Amino acid sequence: MATSNIAVSTGGFTPEIWSEKINIFLDKYGAYNDIVNRKYEGEIKDKGDKVYFYSIGTLEAQEYTPNASGYTGLDYQDPQGKKHSLVVDQQWAIPFKVDDIKKVQSNIDLVNKYTERMAITFSNKKDAYIHGKAVTNAGTKLHTDSPYTITKDNVWAEICALQRVLTRKNAITKNGVDYSGKRPALVITPEFQEIMNQSSNYFANAFGDRVLRTGQIGHIGIFDVFLDTNIDTDKTGTGSSASYSQTILALTSDAITYAEQITKTETLRDIKDFGDYVRALNTYGCEVVNPDCIVSTKITMSGLTA
Repeated sequence: MATSNIAVSTGGFTPEIWSEKINIFLDKYGAYNDIVNRKYEGEIKDKGDKVYFYSIGTLEAQEYTPNASGYTGLDYQDPQGKKHSLVVDQQWAIPFKVDDIKKVQSNIDLVNKYTERMAITFSNKKDAYIHGKAVTNAGTKLHTDSPYTITKDNVWAEICALQRVLTRKNAITKNGVDYSGKRPALVITPEFQEIMNQSSNYFANAFGDRVLRTGQIGHIGIFDVFLDTNIDTDKTGTGSSASYSQTILALTSDAITYAEQITKTETLRDIKDFGDYVRALNTYGCEVVNPDCIVSTKITMSGLTA
């Protein structure tokens, strides 16, 4: 039997400090943080946990004609709706080694750097997962048979089409916001952004001069625009001859419920060295509760700069 080269740390590590800081940084990074809702987020302890919540079913209006011949009265509906079960099915760990956990933890700047880098890594995994679930469960999927070629001349028309579909599905109120009072989101890639920026001064002026760390880069039309670098991309060719195939999303905060928790942070002592092993565990899951609040469009782009 092989002998383990890891021993329990002798102390100096405060997991609450690391967990709290990772959670703080998690809220600062990622495209979907400000899009998904966490109304029903409960206490998560491990992978496989479930968060239960209810959605109200639809109601239909009935014609009221009490004096009409044959009228039998109102038919009372049951609006209790559906019980949803959000399964926490994702669990990712980040393990790494430091020279001395006591020295690291006594240096707040070092702790911030480590936990910020961990949060960025976790956020990248989270964004890819949420985007995949949204694409799979979108209520309306445009150009599924053949990707639509996006150019600077037609990109605005495609954005308008996404807005039209969300509005027709009653996902957006007459005031141009969702039913939580938030603007709908347009989730794009750097390649799509480049096409938009080439389109006209209207697009160039819409984004301002800085990219926010949260992933939001401005707004266009009714949409808040979020940049996601984790969207699956099928790239062929190189340089200016490259072609990119992607799926872009328009959605509202009523579409997806999300739950997340840093469930464990701990350290172990390396018995073959004077270093410490640190590891953190992020557990999360999401559920598409309203597919009509998501529209996807399958696109392709080419002729970009290198």
